Formats: sequence, C-alpha cells, structure tokens
Amino acid sequence: MQSKTRLMGCAGVAAVMLGAPLAQADEVEVIHWLSSGAEAAAVQALANGVEALGTTWVEIVPPDHASGARALFTSRIGGGNPPGAMFLSIGKEAADLGEQGVLRDISGFVADEGPIDALPQFAVDIASGPDGALYAVPIAVETQNVMWYSVRAYEAAGLEPPTDWEGFLEQAPALQDAGIIPIAVGAQGWQLNLLQYSIQTSLLGVDGFGAFYFDHDRDGFDEADVTRAFEIIRTLSELADDGNVNRSWTDTLNLVANDEAAIFVMGTWAGGELVAMGEEYGTDWGCNIAGGDTWIAGATGFRFPDLGAPSEGQDDFIRALLTPEVQVQFSIEKGSIPSLTSASSIELPECSQAIAQGMQEGRGVPNPNATLSGDAQGQISDLLMNFWSDPGVSPQDAAENYTSIVFDDF
Repeated sequence: MQSKTRLMGCAGVAAVMLGAPLAQADEVEVIHWLSSGAEAAAVQALANGVEALGTTWVEIVPPDHASGARALFTSRIGGGNPPGAMFLSIGKEAADLGEQGVLRDISGFVADEGPIDALPQFAVDIASGPDGALYAVPIAVETQNVMWYSVRAYEAAGLEPPTDWEGFLEQAPALQDAGIIPIAVGAQGWQLNLLQYSIQTSLLGVDGFGAFYFDHDRDGFDEADVTRAFEIIRTLSELADDGNVNRSWTDTLNLVANDEAAIFVMGTWAGGELVAMGEEYGTDWGCNIAGGDTWIAGATGFRFPDLGAPSEGQDDFIRALLTPEVQVQFSIEKGSIPSLTSASSIELPECSQAIAQGMQEGRGVPNPNATLSGDAQGQISDLLMNFWSDPGVSPQDAAENYTSIVFDDF
C-alpha cells in the first residue's frame, strides 16, 4: 500500500475488537478479505482513489477471510466502534441490517453525487429498504459461472474446450487417458454452490432459473432438471482429484494454471488471478460460459455502518467508489465489470468484455444468494457438502431437499 495507507495487523485487530478508539479525522477503516494477488491489486486501486481525495485508508484484513471479516464486523458494531466500510456481496443482508439501524442510509448522499441512475438497478433494489433507503453500493458486477480452461491440457488431449456440461462429460474419459484431471474442484460449501448454480442455469435456462429461485413457481421449471443437476454433481465428484476436500479456490485454480486440470468453474475474479500469475489469455488459458448461454450476475461492493456523526473519511470512500475511473481500474485488476454504466469496458480483459456483452444482451440472471436468507444459504451449503462427500445420498433425495429449502425460504 502507499505511504498514507495503513494495514492493521493482528495487534490492531485485537485493539479494535476491544473497542480502542483508533479512528481519526479524515481516515476510513475498511474491513475486507480481498487478499489474493489480483484482489489485493484491485483494492489498491480503490485505496488510491480514496487517498487522492485526502483521506487515509486503513484496511483490516482478518486471516480467516469472509467468516473472520463478518465476525469482526459484528464485534465492532456490538462494541460501539464501527468501521467506516465493509466489503460484501450485495444482498438482502445489507437491507436487513439497515432496517435494524446498523447501517447508514446513503441514498441522499449518492443522489447528490450524481451517479445513482448509473448503478445496476437490481443491486440498488436488493440493498435498499422498503422506504427507499440505500445501505450498500456496488463497485463491480461479477459473474459466478465462468468455465476457466487450460489451453495446453486440451491440446494434450486433442480436444476442443467444451461449451456445455454434457459435452464436458463426454470428454472426461479422454482427458483422464491423457493424464489430466478433468475438473478442478475446491470442495467448500460456497464453491460447490457456484458449481451447482452453473449446472442449473444450463439446464433450467433463464426462465426456469427465475421461476425456481425468484418466482417460486413450480409450474415454471422442470423438477427433473434439478435432479439432473445433482446427477452431474455426483459425476463431477468422481472426476475430481483426491485433494479437492476443503481446498481454497486459489489452490484449485493453480491446477488449471499448471495444466494439471482441464477446467475450473469460478467467478470472474479467477481471470484476474490468472493474469496476476503471469498466465496469458489464449496461450495458457481461456474461458467459456458454464451455464448454457446464461450468465449469473452478482454485485460486490461495500456497506457503510452508521458512525453516529458525519464522517468525511466515509464520504470520501463513497465518492471514490462511485468514480468511473476507479471502478475501471478495480475491474481490470480483479477481472470484473464496473457497476457504473458510465464506466468504459474497453480496457477490460477479453473474458470480462464478453461477459459485459452478454449482460447487455439480456443473457443474465441475478445470483440467488442475493435474495436467499443467510439461513437458507447455510442449509444449501451443508446439503451440497454432504452430497459431495457421501455417495449414499441419492440425487433424487438431494434435489427434493434442495427444492424444499429454496421454497421454504420464500
């Protein structure tokens, strides 16, 4: 980080958890878990934007990533010493916390800054209360269902990268014969969740996916497709390598980067990480959609606790966040798409440009996690982890339980 930027280490984290008054005028404390190479570069772009406005950036990065960040955020709020901002996937959690009085309503401030109409409406709607109060702002739109593939692995097997799941399953034996792991998987709940959504979109399509997750219309989708998705998941569990259990997404991506595995399904941030590794698009790796012709879109950004008094540091953070040039640089590094429609996509990586084009053509659906409750998400994660590790659970039973969780959350 630059000289004005401060990274709060273990001692600092311990101090803020104990409620020590570390915040100063014209600085903003930011809790996040973006610590991989590409993610750190993206955050640096945002930090540069904040500090260009005269505010000191103080970042707090817990070692246990998202779970640690959430625990620290809760502790800070409970202790009456809230940070200035926290990174999040834009979802109903922000609106829930806002209605509880935890978060600041920034709708008026954002409107005064001018770009609120340039933000994706679905993200604004999700992060808003029923009275129109806005509690979070997206910095980027990221798709969850990208199939990242090793060019050399496919060349070694004499195959073309797949464009659908059935085609991939047909290729798997040839990939194995060539000594290549067909699919790299990190068997953590959230990673299996992305994989499941990717398979479901290819089977259900835009309308069926929407009927299942958002309309809860049993007549709008074929329940056999939900079962088929679990059948594919079962096959993928048999094709993955033995080291898949609880493996991080970055370690899993390395299998593709090192040409040991053919494909890996992950969000757009994986592309930024491949670039940060020095891997070259088209020569070392490529990307395809992993969900038929439908992208799953989610917005990532920051929520802003109510600090109890005006904060120029927090205001500068929001101003930087809503600057097109900052969003473009953030997305170049992270492999995402700027959330502002006024931001240019010309400089984005090739995969991000293709995704942006698909989104403009209406080939996108929101990430269901934006509307599912935290409890439902936890149940789904547990179900997928259990199904992945236990061959005794049938796809039919898993599909029925999965559907019940989604519909009971309505």
